Amino acid sequence: MHLAGEQESTADLRIASDSEDEEVNGEKAFEILRKILSEHSNPEDLDKAAEVLKRWSKLNDVTIDKKEGSFPQNWLCEYLQEIDQLVENLIPTLPVEGAHGSQLEHLQDFLKNTQSKICYEVLRLTPVLEDAGLLVHLTDSYSRHLFTKLDLLLNRDLSVKETFCLLLWGKDVFFSSKLTVYDPLRLTGWIEKAKLKLLTHLQNDISRTLENILHYDEQHGHNEDSMNEETFIRVHMDVIQCLNHVILDAKKGGLTLMHAVQILCSEELRGFAQKYVDTENKRLKKQNFTEKNSVYLFRIINTCMQLRCCATQISSEKNNSDDVSSTISMLQKLEDNALSIVQKIMESLAQDNLGSYFKKKNVDIDILMEAIHEQCSSLPETALEIKMIIVKIAYDCVSKVYLECLLKTKYRKLEKLWENAEEKINEDVQRFHETFSELLGTREELIKCVKESKQRRESIRHTHKQSAAWRRASDACDGQTRDYDEKKRHA
Repeated sequence: MHLAGEQESTADLRIASDSEDEEVNGEKAFEILRKILSEHSNPEDLDKAAEVLKRWSKLNDVTIDKKEGSFPQNWLCEYLQEIDQLVENLIPTLPVEGAHGSQLEHLQDFLKNTQSKICYEVLRLTPVLEDAGLLVHLTDSYSRHLFTKLDLLLNRDLSVKETFCLLLWGKDVFFSSKLTVYDPLRLTGWIEKAKLKLLTHLQNDISRTLENILHYDEQHGHNEDSMNEETFIRVHMDVIQCLNHVILDAKKGGLTLMHAVQILCSEELRGFAQKYVDTENKRLKKQNFTEKNSVYLFRIINTCMQLRCCATQISSEKNNSDDVSSTISMLQKLEDNALSIVQKIMESLAQDNLGSYFKKKNVDIDILMEAIHEQCSSLPETALEIKMIIVKIAYDCVSKVYLECLLKTKYRKLEKLWENAEEKINEDVQRFHETFSELLGTREELIKCVKESKQRRESIRHTHKQSAAWRRASDACDGQTRDYDEKKRHA
């Protein structure tokens, strides 16, 4: 019985000779097509079916691109419906919709399974359907059914990761050579719809994350007694990590998507900067700052500097420069405000100590130097850039107040206080130089910090005007390096 069945199958698939063309007809071609569309067909059936369908195509003058010839209309409809039925049955059922953010694993499994089945079937059936001019309808049917499924998925309550997964999969599959899309407008429309949904969800996520950063900082970031390194850098580090992470992820979806996300991040950073600046300005007006709580001011200056660099780095060529300029301008004003308060604190510190130094005997100038040391020691080791700025401000304030006191005090009085006034002044100048050089650290650390600072300055200078405070700090960094080298040569 088995042998007889094989013989019958072979007879059905027998290729007719030139004199037997009438044996290959629409019904026979339909039966063969139905059989090879079945997942249970074997390779031998596929080869024989390909020959039969090819002969049937030639009889009807059908070309691969279907530009010439045609199957009889009634049979053509049957063929196309059979292919559509295969595709509909083959694509897996959509996963059950779950809670927001809980569908990623099931979604990935569905997409992976769907892609695997489609690729397998297209490769399997290409040799059979291509010459018959039916391959185009197969791939077109797959794309139509897939778009229907993808639209249903896209309408679900998906998270950013789930939406991004769906978008990437769609681009990978529909832009591959294995599955050609014959409706580019529908493909473009679906991708734009997916991208819009992704950007909407992403904006909500970024906004919520940045809002949480601000809220947490308001609760835990203003206690100078517990201002460790983590607290000192937390605001700008959390913001930068958040924005860089989404931009790097978006890059996987292509430059167009990445640029759109960069623009979104710049807009969100501008909103964050506005809230941060407003909050800190209110606190600066209410709080009385002295050398005891100046680390909070140092933190503001450092945060503003880092966020300004971030604003420039995340912007793209297509970005709205108004957003970037506005962000940098707001942060510069807050930074300058904090710097002016630091300057007043340093001037007050210098006046309190040097006033007594120029009026009373046996007053040690090291008390002032120790106070300056204590101010700078509140900065974390990694904050070399901000440390250089604070040291420069302290140096300028001490030098200015010392010179003012010196000019106001008569030389005779100085001789009474110090016996040899000229020698004492030279000793003080040398003491200042040693103290501030020591505060800047080793020459290697200083050079490294200056290089990094210059790189950031060049990045910002490329598109934006710098603040006066930033320029003063830049000049101070370069000047301190020269002073250090000069000191080493004399030593």
